[in-house]
Amino acid sequence: MTATPRPARPEDADELLRLRVAVLDGAELTDEWRSTFRDDMRARLGGDPHLLAFVVPADGGLAACAIGIVYRGYLGPAYPTGRWGRIHTVATDPAHRRRGHARAVTTALVEALRDVGCGSIELRATEAGAPLYRDLGFGPVDGYMTLRPGDRGWG
Repeated sequence: MTATPRPARPEDADELLRLRVAVLDGAELTDEWRSTFRDDMRARLGGDPHLLAFVVPADGGLAACAIGIVYRGYLGPAYPTGRWGRIHTVATDPAHRRRGHARAVTTALVEALRDVGCGSIELRATEAGAPLYRDLGFGPVDGYMTLRPGDRGWG
C-alpha cells in the first residue's frame, strides 16, 4: 500500500542523503560531497521556496523521495511563466520498491512545481525510471548539452 507523501523537512536530511547516494550508485562521492548535500538539505528544506522535496516515510526512515529545484529565467514559449522546474532525484529504498512510492512522490513534486508557477518541468530519466515518467506525461527533448568545470571549453 502506498503511503501519502509529505513535504520533506530539515530532519529528513540524513535519509535524503542515503536515498540520493543509492541513486548515484557507482559515482565517486567524497565525504565533502556528502556533508555538503546533507547540510544544504538541512538549511533549505521548508524555508527555501526554490527547493521542493516530497517523501514517503516508513520504518523510522524514508521509503522514497523526489527532490526538485525551481529556476527563474526569461519569459518565452517554453517558459510561459519564466519559471521552470527540474526534478533532480527520485529514489526508492530497495526494500520498498514496486509499491507506487516513486509515482506518489513524483506526482506530489510535479503538482508543487506547477503550484509555484513552473511553466515547464524537466528531468533526466534512468532507463528504469523512464516508463514512469512517460506515464506521467514527460517526453524527450533532444539537443540538451552541458559544459562543466574540467571540460575542454570551460576555462
